[in-house]
Amino acid sequence: MADLGEDALFAGVAALSERIRTRALSPVALAEACLARIEAEAPLLGCFVTVTADRARAEARAAEDELAAGRWRGPLHGVPYGLKDVVDTRGVRTTWGARPYADRVPERDATIAARLADAGAVLVGKLSTIELAGALGYGSAAAALNGPCRTPWDRARWAGGSSSGPASAVAAGLAPFAIGTETWGSLTCPAAFCGVTALRPTYGALPRRGVMAVAYTLDKVGPVARSAEDCALVLGVLAGADPRDPASIPPPPGLDRVRAAFPRGLRVGVLPLPEVRDPPPLAGAAEAYRGAQELLAAAGALVEPAALPALPYEAIAALLLEAEAASAFEELVSSGGTRALSDPSHRTRAPADYAPRATSADYVRASRLRAEVQRALARFFERHDLLLAPNLPFAPPRVEEPLAPLFGVPDPLGAAANLAGLPAVALPMGFSGGLPLSLQLVAPPLEEARLLSAAMAFQARTSHHLQRPPAGPGAVAVAPRRGRSDRAP
Repeated sequence: MADLGEDALFAGVAALSERIRTRALSPVALAEACLARIEAEAPLLGCFVTVTADRARAEARAAEDELAAGRWRGPLHGVPYGLKDVVDTRGVRTTWGARPYADRVPERDATIAARLADAGAVLVGKLSTIELAGALGYGSAAAALNGPCRTPWDRARWAGGSSSGPASAVAAGLAPFAIGTETWGSLTCPAAFCGVTALRPTYGALPRRGVMAVAYTLDKVGPVARSAEDCALVLGVLAGADPRDPASIPPPPGLDRVRAAFPRGLRVGVLPLPEVRDPPPLAGAAEAYRGAQELLAAAGALVEPAALPALPYEAIAALLLEAEAASAFEELVSSGGTRALSDPSHRTRAPADYAPRATSADYVRASRLRAEVQRALARFFERHDLLLAPNLPFAPPRVEEPLAPLFGVPDPLGAAANLAGLPAVALPMGFSGGLPLSLQLVAPPLEEARLLSAAMAFQARTSHHLQRPPAGPGAVAVAPRRGRSDRAP
């Protein structure tokens, strides 16, 4: 890493891509710098399950050779990345973050993995996740194959679930971008705790063939990066229908026209900061949130208070998620394989304890109510172009603490937006005591271009997303947990 400064590791996709395209930066040197940083930092953070060092070097050399021959594949060519360990990679183990699948090696790439390979991106490894992406429940940060994943802003604290590895790795400068997944909060939560930018696209915008299912009608794939601009670049490369995923759709329109701009008169509905005592919002969260609103207003947006239509979003989402997850993991549950999971709650649960509490009739009623949710939110977005809301303005729990207080915080927006398949972007909005604060912007379906343009405009006027976690302070003494290397037998 002597010939490549730390600045390159935090530069982001857009800046790195341009330097690679003009041959001002060697993909081989960049990959080696990432691998060296991964070796030094990943064991302290617990964010990697498998480090694909040999593959990364080979892909970086191939990218360099192609660029020397005048072939540039696009904005991800030669750029390192990581994959949440629920995305299948041919010949590289994909563990779903769970002991029962610790040695699972897929025979085929997921569509997303194949598209990244075709784009010339460089895979540096598979990233940590809460076991089964939290599908069967968990109450501990240690509910993962390789133990707790930590935020680099305070290594005594949890990185969030379930896309913990992608957020932690990007925040720590171990990879310029990563791919995560969300069923309900699994991208937005770690983005908040790790101070990064994450995009949850419209349901179906990124295909899910070869991605572990939690709840088929709720699951989404999305990028984690240092900026909204980087997320837009990744989405532009990867979006599009896959005939092997019937829920996938064509790319959202206008992705080639995303610019850092607030359209004059942009109507932004604002949800209030949550009023909860346990956990309490971080000091300064209210001030940072007001500052974000004032910035939008000064840029020409019409900012006004808003409220979600009154519907039982969380009850509907919980019922659908529980039923669909029980179906997805029926074989694991019936075999008693759940006893091997890391979270202590699974050690005393019998297969019957995982049966959905709802009946089939309840599922049908919830599905019908879901259609009403979609109609109500469509009416909401007739009055507002975007929705602004706080994004978990709480201190991340310490890794030894129970997660129950955090899970007890009401989340009607997360439930509503995931039920309706709405795109959202999580953005840093400041800091409190060295910990990041986050907000989210939510848009109607297929309005990623508007959403990302507004997010880029916000970040053009702020520097929160450019901050780096401290290298030394905040580290905690933990036994290093190395992810397996692809060089291991």
